[in-house]
Amino acid sequence: MTERLQLTTVLVPVDGSECSRYAAEHAARIAAGYGAEIVFLHAVDDVTLAALSRHGTDADQALLRDRLFQRGQAYVRDAVRLTAGRARARGRVVDGDPCAKVCEEAASSGADLIVMGKSGRRGARGILMGSVTRRVIESTDVPVLVVTHPPRRTGSEARDTAE
Repeated sequence: MTERLQLTTVLVPVDGSECSRYAAEHAARIAAGYGAEIVFLHAVDDVTLAALSRHGTDADQALLRDRLFQRGQAYVRDAVRLTAGRARARGRVVDGDPCAKVCEEAASSGADLIVMGKSGRRGARGILMGSVTRRVIESTDVPVLVVTHPPRRTGSEARDTAE
C-alpha cells in the first residue's frame, strides 16, 4: 500500500474526564501531523438530565439543562484551547443520546477518525470500557481510536515535566 492515509477531520467527544482530555491531546498530535481539523463534541445526555430532574419542576429541569450545557461548553473550550497552535479546532454542545450524537456528527462533519477516551464520567457502568465508547464502536463505520488513561507518573517524572 503506497498511498498515504488522508485525514481531514477528526471527531473527539469530550466529557471533562481525564481520559477525554488525554484523547484530545492524542487527537491534536494526529491532526497536526495530517493538517486535519478537529471537531470537539459534548452531548448533554437527555436520559441523565431526566433522571437528575425527575422530582423537580419544569423550571428546575430548565436550570439543570442550562448548567449541563455550560459545563459542556467549558469542556469544549478547554479542549479547543489544548489544541491551540497545533491544529484547527472547533466544537459544539448538543442535546441527546451521546452515542447517537457522536455518530450523527461523524457523518455530518465527514469525520475520517473518531478519537475518544476508554472511559468517561459514567461511574461503575463502564468500568472496562465506557458504555458510550463501546456503543460508538458498534454503531459507526468511521474508525475509532480508543485512548486509555495516561500512564501514571512517579514523583520524579512529574517533577521533571513541571520544570
